[in-house]
Amino acid sequence: MIDHEPLLSVKDVSFRYPAATGTGGLVLDGVGFRVTAGSTTVLLGRADAGKTTLARVIAGLVPRFTGGGISGEIRLRGRGIRSVPPYDLVESVGLVAQDSEEQLFTTRCDTEVAFALESLGLPRHQIGSRVSESLEKVGLSGFDHRNPATLSGGEKKRLLVACLLAVRPDLWILDEALSELDFDWKARVLEIVSATAGAVLLMESRWSTLIERRGSAFSLLGRGRVLAAASSSTDERLDAALRSAGIRLSLHSAPVTAAPTGSLQVRGVRFRFPGGAGFALDVDRLEIGFGEVCALVGRNGSGKSTLARILCGLLPPQEGSIAFQGVGGGRPALARELNARIGYLFQNPDHQIFLPTVREELGLGLRGLHLSRAETDARVSEAARCFDLPDLDFPPALLSYGARRRLQAATYFLLSRDLLILDEVDSGLSYGEIEDLVDRLASRVPGLVLITHDLALARSACHRVLVMERGMIIRDVTASSLGPGSGAGIWEADL
Repeated sequence: MIDHEPLLSVKDVSFRYPAATGTGGLVLDGVGFRVTAGSTTVLLGRADAGKTTLARVIAGLVPRFTGGGISGEIRLRGRGIRSVPPYDLVESVGLVAQDSEEQLFTTRCDTEVAFALESLGLPRHQIGSRVSESLEKVGLSGFDHRNPATLSGGEKKRLLVACLLAVRPDLWILDEALSELDFDWKARVLEIVSATAGAVLLMESRWSTLIERRGSAFSLLGRGRVLAAASSSTDERLDAALRSAGIRLSLHSAPVTAAPTGSLQVRGVRFRFPGGAGFALDVDRLEIGFGEVCALVGRNGSGKSTLARILCGLLPPQEGSIAFQGVGGGRPALARELNARIGYLFQNPDHQIFLPTVREELGLGLRGLHLSRAETDARVSEAARCFDLPDLDFPPALLSYGARRRLQAATYFLLSRDLLILDEVDSGLSYGEIEDLVDRLASRVPGLVLITHDLALARSACHRVLVMERGMIIRDVTASSLGPGSGAGIWEADL
């Protein structure tokens, strides 16, 4: 039976980062809500709504490690926790962050899971038992000695879930924790968490049937404020607020169709990671046209990112060839040619952001074009405006995760590429935001490949859908053919 007394109570919480960060006004502005024991409370909001800051405030990380001004009250099981240091909240509040790499810092999966348990002083045999049990529950048995850096994005999220499973905190905060998981693992993680946690605070940028079924209460966060709240997903006021914020909308525009300017052809490409065991990539034939939007889907660890890195020349295939057909093509392409004509947006935007200001980051790729200063400034300003980026002198490191994704996309908006591969850049973005991003990129880039776990996005925004499994492309279907009973060999429950 569910206890309806609040496990977590957030009352009139406001927060502002230090003036030195340049973020300006309040990031949180009088936020208030309650999370009851045994419930899953869903907090929805666009990329810059304040969800991540709120998660870190509840977990005790902000403002302790960032500075800034905070007011209001946060109580967990009736105890005020605003001034409690995070190391004293380990058994009370657990956080799976939007950016997995912020939380992963050891070189083995088993030591990652064991770290908090060792800090709590648990006996060695109990630590070993909890580590093994937790890794097994999230499908990572046998990954003990793997370096977390070698895992796929979805596998990293599951490893973080294993870390919390081992500790078993009362409150679980999942900040976009489902975004890089395939449909099956999204459902399984929610089942695991619901069976383990005292309560769940699920922060999402996108509506889904899973959220609708699992949620016990729903709130919409926008510009640091709770704009609407409801105890039912069918509440008309919540529905209207979600639609107004672009949260519940699926992508509605047809994919952009351009005149074909050639294609990329893959023949007999093979790749196996060192050691010879485990994953192997095996793609006999593949052609991607410059003029189409193509989705690449598949379960976590199926080889999507590995194939993407081979296509853009970052990873050399051990067998086979990649060639351009049409303008400037015909023979097997060298790595430098693939680099020059195919762009790749990494899953983690921080892997492609290096410079101290937005202006310098956007201008980096234009240096080799020998443009005048005025032309360079005009192009940079256009990209910043199109992708809703802040002051050009703002440090990228202080941008929100969603804004860093937009900066990553804006950089390629300025470059001339035949094909652009977007590796789960829809993660953490609402449907309205990803629709805008895809449309803007498609206006400049002839061909797009979207690596995604969102089949509704694949169906609405793409011409073709390629399905990967165990390193092979097992289906190549038109996006319009997707739907329940289509026989496409993918997760029909997600449609």
